[in-house]
Amino acid sequence: MPPSFDSSDAPTETAPAAVALRVQPDDGPPPIATLIRTATRTVALEIYLLTDDQVITALADAATAGRAVTVVLEPHPFGAETANHTAHDRLLAAGVDVVWSSARFALTHTKLLVVDGEQAVVMTCNLTHAGLTTNREFAVVDQAPADVAAAQAVIAADRSDRPTTAAPGGRLLTAPENARASLLALIGGAQNQLDVEMEELSDAGVVAALAKATAAGVTVTVVAPAADQSSATKAALARLVAASVRVRTIDAPVVHAKAIVADQRRLYVGSVNLTAASMDDNREVGIIVEDSTAAARVSATITTDAATGAPP
Repeated sequence: MPPSFDSSDAPTETAPAAVALRVQPDDGPPPIATLIRTATRTVALEIYLLTDDQVITALADAATAGRAVTVVLEPHPFGAETANHTAHDRLLAAGVDVVWSSARFALTHTKLLVVDGEQAVVMTCNLTHAGLTTNREFAVVDQAPADVAAAQAVIAADRSDRPTTAAPGGRLLTAPENARASLLALIGGAQNQLDVEMEELSDAGVVAALAKATAAGVTVTVVAPAADQSSATKAALARLVAASVRVRTIDAPVVHAKAIVADQRRLYVGSVNLTAASMDDNREVGIIVEDSTAAARVSATITTDAATGAPP
């Protein structure tokens, strides 16, 4: 039986809280395995790629120690069809409630961890060696009760393959439910500055929104990876350049991030790329917070990366 999130795991506070931010690789590997090992009751993980041995071992050990551990895995990651099979089999053997994600989604691209119903980690990174050590990634550690409850609810619904018809609540956004509307609103609400660092950017609505912001006098910077761009992203970046958006591509660190900062005040971090597939077809989870400290740091990181890059 899958573990349930009962009242002992339900946060009781209601006020939004500041978040803790990790910037990779600047801050070193995020202590995901360590956080899992701190669990005293429950661990819930929904993840696109899980190949890191330390994380797999921590999940297995938590189950062996009597924690209720739920893991939802994508069965067919793009270009790596069997990448999650080793983790699946090891976790199953250790007594973890591990399931393949729903076929209702084109891909389950989520990067979300909840520990003891008290902390949610919303990440851009997969739990792989590159994701945890070398890529440009961001992770938000969130203890706001509404956000943690929403994260739990998403994982629980996806574990049981229950459709979700509305946004989960709190500051979380999910695809396909409300990610498109939330991200377009974030971009459209910027008054002075927009900083974007994104692995994939090709959605026509997003391109139009960024161009419109630039035309309205907002300073827009977009950072993308220099290598392994999809043809759709290349075309979108060219359209942005033509619209006078400042676009830079970088080789290192490898951009796997999905982050947007509006006016150094509002911050999006999550698994959602700015593509139609990501916003409309995949299961994705992100978070938008109004946190000037975290937002300013992500903005500064994007600015630094842009300074090392070149036009596409």
